[in-house]
Amino acid sequence: MKRILFILTAIVIVLSACKKDPQEQALYDDTPYALDYGTFPPPNSQVANALTAQKIALGRMLFYEVKLSSNLTQSCASCHRQEHAFTDTARFSVGAEGDVGGRQAMAIFNMAWHSNGFFWDGRSPELHDQATQPIQNPVEMNETIPSVVSKLFADKSYTDQFIRAFGDDAITEERIGAALEQFMFTFISNDSKYDRFLAGSATLTPSEERGRSLFFTEYNEFFPNESGADCA
Repeated sequence: MKRILFILTAIVIVLSACKKDPQEQALYDDTPYALDYGTFPPPNSQVANALTAQKIALGRMLFYEVKLSSNLTQSCASCHRQEHAFTDTARFSVGAEGDVGGRQAMAIFNMAWHSNGFFWDGRSPELHDQATQPIQNPVEMNETIPSVVSKLFADKSYTDQFIRAFGDDAITEERIGAALEQFMFTFISNDSKYDRFLAGSATLTPSEERGRSLFFTEYNEFFPNESGADCA
């Protein structure tokens, strides 16, 4: 009988230890987030269908966070600048330590529709995989994941936000990548003048209409007056 009681007590202790902290349960919020993509087709990414407001909020914090760099001088937004369509104006992007990279930080809008790998060479199959690699690249942010985790874990605003987003305060590379991915999926260019033109709510100027015609009309060297630029 004593043996049975001992086993039952041990089970109760183990189950109690597995329960989430009440404060963590109170903070956790998995409210779904619906992408506003207007007249665009539904995004290809399955992850875009599982967005939550708190993961996106965490991703935004991380995107603008200089703690992701070795010397606290650079964030993702330092090169992916919103005012320049989330890209860089420099020919070759410069890292946290002043090193010049071999490529320019590419634009990162409409990523939820991308299906051909990430980085210029497509070497990263998913955006959450790509998101943490610049942190660890010595030419870019020149940091390590353990160091980033240590810095973020020392900041209560981050431990609280990881709880809100994931249910507990564990900070991992996978969670950092997932949050950054979700935030970047919200960068959607569905309200340009051209989008409004297609929707019938805007009119192109004669110059813009000429450009549109050139863009979509095929090039024909034998009939220059009818030839387009064949950009499409």
